[in-house]
Amino acid sequence: MRRLILIAVMLVLGAVLTILNPVFLTLGNIMTLFQEASLVGIVAIGFTLVMITAGIDLSIGAVIAVTSMICVNFLSHTPIPAPLFIPVALAFGALVGFVNGTFITRFKLPEFISTLAMKGILAGLALVIAVKDEFGFVQNVYIQDETYLWFGGTVGNVHVVTIAFFLLAFLTQTFMKRTRLGTNIYASGANLTAARLTGINTDKTIVGVYMFSGVCAALASIFISSRMMTAMPELGIGSEMDVIAAVVIGGTPFTGGIGDIWGTVLGAVFLALIKNGILKLNMSPYIQPIVIGGIIIATVIADVWYKDFAEKLVVNAARRKEILEQSRGDVA
Repeated sequence: MRRLILIAVMLVLGAVLTILNPVFLTLGNIMTLFQEASLVGIVAIGFTLVMITAGIDLSIGAVIAVTSMICVNFLSHTPIPAPLFIPVALAFGALVGFVNGTFITRFKLPEFISTLAMKGILAGLALVIAVKDEFGFVQNVYIQDETYLWFGGTVGNVHVVTIAFFLLAFLTQTFMKRTRLGTNIYASGANLTAARLTGINTDKTIVGVYMFSGVCAALASIFISSRMMTAMPELGIGSEMDVIAAVVIGGTPFTGGIGDIWGTVLGAVFLALIKNGILKLNMSPYIQPIVIGGIIIATVIADVWYKDFAEKLVVNAARRKEILEQSRGDVA
């Protein structure tokens, strides 16, 4: 039901935007919209798994920043080709996730504190390893490597990042719904203690989820920097709001235990639609954070209201059943 409502809202918004600005429905704009959704969505896929375990990862934006700096350093200072250093960049994302997960599971740090501290560390690291001139000032490096820039290109009319996004979404959704490890992730988020009592290694599950989140953020940084043909140490910092919005709009609550990838895909597309519409209506881009923040609050309020409403329905149904059984007993 939630997906149908979200799809209906997107269709209505698309129709309104087309009437107000016919450019919205052109092929080029639609492909750009999906490109924007994909850049956020790739990170959101990993973040979805974190939220299903009732966790949060605030380091994703900083992972994007450091990963882009790693790639730029390889491109600027070494002859190593992109196919060889890209796995190194992805491995760094996995390492960050491993550290986050270890602090959370072994040292029992709250997810918010652990990932927030990691965000600060990585933001500083991005500045430290940024390419600098002889005076120590950060240089804006322009990427010219054709292999690396392929990630920011297109296949026909479709952007490579869009293909990667939907492929990653399909594979992750299949993993979550068709494998035991996917079931373990849901169980760990629904009730951590019960999951442990059933024999699930919740610590390994949580560490693995944060590692996957780090890899997704690192992968997104490659697509973002190749699209921009440059990278700065601030790249990705602050993108957490968009990612959280996409996941929450897609139906994954902060309480964990439920949610899926296709919902996140719709959330990312919806978010891109809102941003694209703001630009097409010649509205100030500065209102985007206001709109996104409002959408997050409205979605959470709607989720809480729906949960309370569903619980009341269950209680009322149980009461009616009890009254019916008592009346039958009195008649007998």
